[in-house]
Amino acid sequence: MGSRFFRLRLPVLYSLLLATFLLWPNAPARVAARPASSTAYELIEAVNALRAANGLPAYRTDPILMTIAQAQAEYMASIGTWTHTGPDGSRPYQRALAAGYLVAGDLSRGGWFSENVIMGNNLSAEAAVQAWLGDDAHKNTMLGAIYQDAGAGVAVAGNTYYYCLDVGLSTGGTPVVYTPFGKTPTPTIIPSTPNPDGSIVHIVQPGETLITIAVAYNVPLADILRLNNLTLNSVIYPNQKIIVRPAFTPTPTQPTPTASPLPTLTPWPTSTPTASPIARTAAPGLTPSRPIRESSVAVALGLILLLALALAMLAALIGRGRGRE
Repeated sequence: MGSRFFRLRLPVLYSLLLATFLLWPNAPARVAARPASSTAYELIEAVNALRAANGLPAYRTDPILMTIAQAQAEYMASIGTWTHTGPDGSRPYQRALAAGYLVAGDLSRGGWFSENVIMGNNLSAEAAVQAWLGDDAHKNTMLGAIYQDAGAGVAVAGNTYYYCLDVGLSTGGTPVVYTPFGKTPTPTIIPSTPNPDGSIVHIVQPGETLITIAVAYNVPLADILRLNNLTLNSVIYPNQKIIVRPAFTPTPTQPTPTASPLPTLTPWPTSTPTASPIARTAAPGLTPSRPIRESSVAVALGLILLLALALAMLAALIGRGRGRE
């Protein structure tokens, strides 16, 4: 009875074991690892902790900078890569000015404003800060003694985290009403006239960006970046000269060899010889005779031969007659 019970339950046990084996490896995959810090405020806390460790005062969280940093982080997540250029071609300090943050310093050089961006798979705020310590430019954004205000933004696409940190120094004036940068009128770019050598050099005006310059001249942005040794993250300033088209370098053209036709041989003129009668001039007092023709000469020769034969035969007959005597 026991063995029969065991045989009946054995398939059920096998099924349970098989189901456990199939489902067990998938159980850990349902829990995705999340970064330890993934909010904008935690990013600022990590930066301020770094500043405190270096004897610097903490950044003040600015609501305007928080807004533009979050917008930039979301834009980066939408395009799947990091960039300092906004969706309208704006630069970081331009977005701050347009949002109402009164940037101090020389605005022709971007003012006292700086931005760090980064992206990474399951990247935490602390890891982002550590990565930014790898070069002086990003380190200066976090440890700059001149900056006072900061804003941060975080966006997530799948397991990829996009971070944006904006820091700046304000003039301390009354903030203007927030107006998104995209709603401000875009300056009209008047293309420069080509130089005599064919080159085109554009003088940057306030509010212009590399993208708007490329669109105005209808040239690829990559060409402008290459000609001026710039990148997508380069900052341009008013009165800066941007090469749109280099000077033309005349290329010497080699003459194309042309095959000369061979001279046409002209056949020499052929003439058919015509027997002209030989005119003889008669001596004075003599009557010129008729021209001697070839037929007359032949007849004369024939007669001479016949005469010679006749004389030979006659001589032979005479010789025989003497022999008989």
